Amino acid sequence: MQADISLVIHLSNKLFADPRRIRLLLAIEQTGSITRGARLADISYKTAWDAIDAMNTLAEQTIVERVAGGKGGGGAHLTVYGRRMLQLYQLLEQIQQKAFDVLQEDGLPLNSLLGAISRFSLQTSARNQLFGTVADRHTDGVLETITVLLGDQKTRVQVTITHGSGERLQLTPDKEVLVLIKARWLNVHHRPTTQENQFPVTISAITPGPAGSEILMQLANGEALCATLPPGDTGFTAGQSAWASFDAANALLASLN
Repeated sequence: MQADISLVIHLSNKLFADPRRIRLLLAIEQTGSITRGARLADISYKTAWDAIDAMNTLAEQTIVERVAGGKGGGGAHLTVYGRRMLQLYQLLEQIQQKAFDVLQEDGLPLNSLLGAISRFSLQTSARNQLFGTVADRHTDGVLETITVLLGDQKTRVQVTITHGSGERLQLTPDKEVLVLIKARWLNVHHRPTTQENQFPVTISAITPGPAGSEILMQLANGEALCATLPPGDTGFTAGQSAWASFDAANALLASLN
């Protein structure tokens, strides 16, 4: 759903940016002139100048720079900082819209930025994305075993990474993370195995192909999983109960720092 959400930014309790001022900056960038920019933004020159003066005063760096008259008659342009500020405003507008979109999906979390992004916006080549929090971190030389408590607050999985990766991701207890598992790393069994990470699933669909079969599954909490099996490796049917598993080394971790 496309919502009409207006973003207003205040600095030092004073108006810094709003949709009208952003339109003015875009117009100045397009025309190279405050006069023509004000006309294009449908505001008076005085209103435009007051807005620019206020933004330049409030910001840490100059937003709009005036060019002295000469052969070209002078003009104005956005500084590098001004263009970056404009890009940031547009990015925040997109984030606002994405956040509102999350509201429409009952299963998407609203108390976690990473959780919402991962379920609604983040796309990776790893078909399986499991959201959770760090429950334990065990270091053994250059390697670490990270125990992740999944979103159902019941299932725990372990992921092996290097110590350097653990430090870079700042994996402290309760930190939100994504466990990423490629479809070919996920195994499907008729019964429990000895692998570190395994959980009961229900087969929801099977798509055979010349290079193998794709199996779609669901965890008890409704999470969807996908695995690929080599050609001829069948024996599963839709609706059947099974077990999915993966090795701790066959997974990736992602987090927001």
